[in-house]
Amino acid sequence: MTGVGMLMLLITSDVLGRFLFNSPVIGTADLSSYGMVIAVYCSVAYCALVKGHVSLDLIVAKFPQRGQAIIDSVTGFVSLAFFSLIIWRSVVSLMSSCERGEVSLTLQIPSWPFRIILVIGIVILCLVLLLDFFKLLVKAAKR
Repeated sequence: MTGVGMLMLLITSDVLGRFLFNSPVIGTADLSSYGMVIAVYCSVAYCALVKGHVSLDLIVAKFPQRGQAIIDSVTGFVSLAFFSLIIWRSVVSLMSSCERGEVSLTLQIPSWPFRIILVIGIVILCLVLLLDFFKLLVKAAKR
């Protein structure tokens, strides 16, 4: 949250500097985009772990417990497959970024460390999803 607060201050300073003094903060776009990568991908697995992601169970809540567990298992498997594809393509993008020596436009910050953070965050998310998937399968089998 501290990092997000610092991003808010940076962006606010940039907007005020641009509006009041016609002098924006140099590199705000670079820093804010990399900062958002850190904020999002370092917290997405934790959010899944504490069941903080948005879910809509209007219809599923009316099913019996076993039916709910089966549906949750299927959605967990689909989520795991989807995020596994994201990992694959993110690793391909990371390798390409390293080969080309990709850097940010203004501050010339290398992008590969932030791509590594993205991959690690999604890998941890997939581990959480895999754990949840097995828990749901056990729950579905018991009922």
